[in-house]
Amino acid sequence: MDLQKLQQRFPLLSPFSGRTDGNYVFNFDNQLYEIPIHTMTQSEYELLRIFSGPTVLFDDYNIVWLDYLTGKKDIAPAVLPMHRLLFLQFDKDFTAPTLLRSVFEALLGKDIILLSLHPQLFVIIECIDSDELLDFTHYLDPIMADLEVYFKIFVSDVINDHTMTKERFNWFVHLLPSIWTYTSKHVLTQQELLVPYLTQHLAYQEKEIFISSILKSATSQPALLHTIKKLIVYEGNITLASKKMYMHRNTLQNRIDKFQQMTQKDIRQFSHRLEVYLAIIFFESL
Repeated sequence: MDLQKLQQRFPLLSPFSGRTDGNYVFNFDNQLYEIPIHTMTQSEYELLRIFSGPTVLFDDYNIVWLDYLTGKKDIAPAVLPMHRLLFLQFDKDFTAPTLLRSVFEALLGKDIILLSLHPQLFVIIECIDSDELLDFTHYLDPIMADLEVYFKIFVSDVINDHTMTKERFNWFVHLLPSIWTYTSKHVLTQQELLVPYLTQHLAYQEKEIFISSILKSATSQPALLHTIKKLIVYEGNITLASKKMYMHRNTLQNRIDKFQQMTQKDIRQFSHRLEVYLAIIFFESL
């Protein structure tokens, strides 16, 4: 019997979602599938047992996924629906994966695939079943309080094709050891990865060239650079920036004028703001 015939016989057959509650999970041609138990008769159950291969679930299922993503196995253990990867980077060895699983499953309201690359780096595969994606920025502090540990989260984009998962996984793993050096964020999304990525891949001498070319003598005044960076973050809005920095508007304007005299960069212009922002990021990374 091939998969097409199985799907004709069991219309609700679908790739394994990682959840076992209410589902019969079976292995067919080295892929895991599920069917709601309440839709099956006893004879259909016996039929599936005949055509099923060995089924690996629970912790073993996570290990099989880890083996696949790290290149120890060539075949994915299941066809994943839409999903995203969450990389949790701990500041020290974390030894309570069961607690970690329960906290994130409660937060997300779904089962997860939890992988441990080493005691300070865990990866969650979160299957996506709606358009609403949780923003972890709002939940990081209470999660850390529950776990009594400090960590940062990198969140990938949603992956629609599971054949891309392995490639993306390994690319992110390659970047993570140094990416946090170039950002103060505690939750970093894939969309926010570009600036840290560029910073990481420029050589020290290359950074110095851009810094001296753009910032010139302003590099001797880090407080001024901090003010200009904050202003750029607030999209050049002087009124908003002065309120956020508790600085009089005239004082801020004087600093802007001083910076422009030193660098010939007018941050009212978008291209100048972009150049200055990147140069300051490079300067901070040295």
